[in-house]
Amino acid sequence: MKTKKLFLTYLLVDTVALTIIAQTEIPNASFENWVTIGPYENPDEWSSFNNFYNFGLPELSFKTTDTYSGNYALRLISDTVTLPPPLGTNTLDTLAGYVFLGNPDMNNPGIAYSERPISMQAYVKGTIVSGSNAYIIATLRKWNNTTYSRELVGQALYYMQSSISNYTQISVPFNYYNLTAIPDTLEIKIMAGDVGPGGLIMPGNEIFVDSISFSFPVNLIEKGKNNTNIKFFPNPLSSSSETILQLESTLGNATLTVYNCLGQQVIQITNISGNKITFQPNNLPGGVYYINLTHNSEVILVYKLIITTSNP
Repeated sequence: MKTKKLFLTYLLVDTVALTIIAQTEIPNASFENWVTIGPYENPDEWSSFNNFYNFGLPELSFKTTDTYSGNYALRLISDTVTLPPPLGTNTLDTLAGYVFLGNPDMNNPGIAYSERPISMQAYVKGTIVSGSNAYIIATLRKWNNTTYSRELVGQALYYMQSSISNYTQISVPFNYYNLTAIPDTLEIKIMAGDVGPGGLIMPGNEIFVDSISFSFPVNLIEKGKNNTNIKFFPNPLSSSSETILQLESTLGNATLTVYNCLGQQVIQITNISGNKITFQPNNLPGGVYYINLTHNSEVILVYKLIITTSNP
């Protein structure tokens, strides 16, 4: 059976301006909210092949009440359909349901995002025909002003290669290809069939996805960085230099802990009093670290710190 390359669909997308707001949470990650797209529906904050209904594409992703939790989840299928021009020549072809985070502008995919999670979780179930698979992939990228492209920072990939009868939690790690880069973009793509080598998609897959989430080391999401009573500089800094953390003068008996991007404690300073301390990175390897400041057992500051091996 002839199979059409899915990127042909992308070429037909009208350019849509992508409005981006930086965030740490995945929007509508449990697929509770849906919006009407012509005769079909999409999860709010997400796009899909349903956006291209006016090109004659069939509905391949659906809102379902078969959920792990809440009222709705995402259901995708792969199916053999007749594709009209300009996508086809009224001949049979096989397509897979495809849902992706953000607006349907393939020149600017994803949403603004600046965290480095350690793993991706989701609840999944479904039917995978023999020799086929489905996938969920989360990709972190950063714009390069020299190459004018978004470079790969890290990625988490889950392949569903066999059927799962009941909702099961999956967890896959993020693999980072750049130890120091802070991403500026998050892409998440879910597909009921992988194009793979040779471009073959098989009909008959049906997958359900609910409650996608990320895990962070010791919950290291930035917190309190807009507190005008706490000033932290410089950032980035050299592994051989010093950085100053200024604290509000009434703060006493605080604890400063530094974690690496895996959540491992590398430095701790206790019984901090007064309004200024000096933190020496002690020739730590270059990379991303998190400063965690606690006072009276409450975390009042989590700040992302980049340490370079040379003067910034």
